[in-house]
Amino acid sequence: MLKIPHWEMMIVWYFFLGGIAGGAYFTAAIADNFGSARDRAVAKVGYLLSLPLTAACGILLIADLGAPLRFLNMLGAFKFWNPMSIGAWGLGVFGLFSFLSSVLSFSTSEQMAGLRRKLSLVGSIFGFFLAAYTGVLLSNTALPFWGDSRLMGALFLASGASTGMAAISLLLFLSGESAGEGWRKVKRADRYSMILELVILAAFLGLLGSAAAPITSGKFAPLFWGGLIVAGLVVPLVLDFVGSKAKTLVALSAILVLAGGFILRYVLLMSIQA
Repeated sequence: MLKIPHWEMMIVWYFFLGGIAGGAYFTAAIADNFGSARDRAVAKVGYLLSLPLTAACGILLIADLGAPLRFLNMLGAFKFWNPMSIGAWGLGVFGLFSFLSSVLSFSTSEQMAGLRRKLSLVGSIFGFFLAAYTGVLLSNTALPFWGDSRLMGALFLASGASTGMAAISLLLFLSGESAGEGWRKVKRADRYSMILELVILAAFLGLLGSAAAPITSGKFAPLFWGGLIVAGLVVPLVLDFVGSKAKTLVALSAILVLAGGFILRYVLLMSIQA
């Protein structure tokens, strides 16, 4: 008989914050390497956002393991056959890149800026890993529904991108930086990432078929359809298109995207444990 893990809300938050951290760092790296001087605010906010979120993920993982020594033991020896060891190492390496990029984002030296850009391109690989790893981990279990979800890694990656961009745009709005071109570019990119997430989600459900019942019907169906699909994706897209000139509506759209990203992970994790 297969043993179902009893994960608490800490793991939901770990998955959620890790996705935002990876998405924010990737967005910052793109703005830093391929954007103009007007996009520097986007890069700085993205780097600085990823650092505390990565630290929070580490704290949540340690708390879930129950003892800091267990986390340190996993970092002490890399075991490629152990998913927890891979996850701990991925989180640790990404945290290092996030720290270095955050520190270098305060430098006005062009030489340091060049180093930061190069580091960010490598760090983005680990950001992708952090955002997608949790979905891949679930889809490689032998448990019903999770084991059938072949696109879960891609879905988590798309969601990480959209929530990371939404978090950056919201912080820019709150800090009064929403008048710049960088903010408009982030919102435009987030719009495309939401569309991509909807496409992957549709393919995800199509491939699952009746196996998707734990989230599409029953106890979690209202939260999935109403909270994720409608409030977390469709409404934000409508607000972005219709209210693109009203910054308050666009900020509301970002909040709804973040809520949708949390609901996605909550529903996928908790539905099989219900």
